[in-house]
Amino acid sequence: MNLIWLPWKNLWLHPLRTVFNIMLVAIAVALIVILLLINAQFGQHLGKSSEKIDAILAAKGSPLQSVLCNIFHLDAPTGNIKVGEIKPFLRAVHPLIANACPLALGDSYHKSRIIGTTDSYFRWMELSLREGRMFEQDFEAVIGSELADLEHIRTGDTLMSNHGLTALDLDTKHEHGLRVVGILNNKNNLADKLIFTTISTYWKEHDHGDTEGELSAHQDTPVLRNSDLDNIDNDKTLTSVLIQFKGHNIQSLNFVRNVNEGSKLMAVSPAIEISRLYELTGTASDMLYWIAVIIGILSMFAIFINLIQALEERRPELGILRIGGASRSLLFGMTMIEGLLISLIGTITGWLLAHGLLEMFSHLFDLNSRYGIKGLYLAPGEWILILLSAISGLVAALIPSVRAYREEIARLLRL
Repeated sequence: MNLIWLPWKNLWLHPLRTVFNIMLVAIAVALIVILLLINAQFGQHLGKSSEKIDAILAAKGSPLQSVLCNIFHLDAPTGNIKVGEIKPFLRAVHPLIANACPLALGDSYHKSRIIGTTDSYFRWMELSLREGRMFEQDFEAVIGSELADLEHIRTGDTLMSNHGLTALDLDTKHEHGLRVVGILNNKNNLADKLIFTTISTYWKEHDHGDTEGELSAHQDTPVLRNSDLDNIDNDKTLTSVLIQFKGHNIQSLNFVRNVNEGSKLMAVSPAIEISRLYELTGTASDMLYWIAVIIGILSMFAIFINLIQALEERRPELGILRIGGASRSLLFGMTMIEGLLISLIGTITGWLLAHGLLEMFSHLFDLNSRYGIKGLYLAPGEWILILLSAISGLVAALIPSVRAYREEIARLLRL
């Protein structure tokens, strides 16, 4: 009992000094844990959201912007592409393409994006209904489960959509609402907060300038399947087409380059752009990591200095303990435990602080649904960090502990 109790009491003889040392350890641990959590979850989120998509066909512009817009729904479209340009890629018998899904983007509802698409998207992404049915007519919508729960939306409700994707566009309402006919099962991905409708709904919402005589003869027929686009005017526009190849051979590897060189479309490989995104964010992540390491090293020096000062201040008490029968090993162990207690308390405080702050920010800034980041998650390597922190506390306490072990009773009592 004394081996734990006495070091604990000794720590709080100078509470400000002890709290300072604990906070140094806590800040270092919190920074590293936050980086571990963000990197692990964001990496999973990127991989999970793009794992089935081998290529994107979109208007020429920034490839990274196209990936962020069409897969992660974080950016604006690079432009529109004509239906006539993408019809060949939607054929069911295409020699290279296993799945192709057209998208129409650009509208939103309370910051949730509205996706104009066909039934191919739901089959491809394995989305199923929790209640209701799939859209069968224009101005019908199927929504994600998280959006339904957050906004208290039920089947039969009408959503008034906004033209645009940013907060500045929230006042630009469309005249015709979207009637919710189905709610999807939870998938723990981006689809949980999206709204899906027909591509032809997008056209009707935005064809304000067309007269009745100028509308396509097939305008009143909803586009529910990829094959329905065969009968649509080639000048109608979409945002993009998501593509999955049948296999990864020479032809599929050259697909992106061939499209970029031989057509007006831009073909993008999500895997390449995500790698570039990691390169862009990696520098900041590495910088924060090294800042945390430096703070951790400073905390070790702080523990070392604290224990050396405490040893000098408590020399008479240590001498009395030796006279009372305490062994050298007991003094060594007590000093080591003081260092261990500081590092463990700081580590636990930092660990709780990191998870708590990240969970709070996840709710405040919608990090979970947008980036897959939350605080209630255990990242690989966290237990190793706790172990290393405990070892660092013991290392910092080693020299003061050896000094306490070697001191003679006469020197401790200054006889």
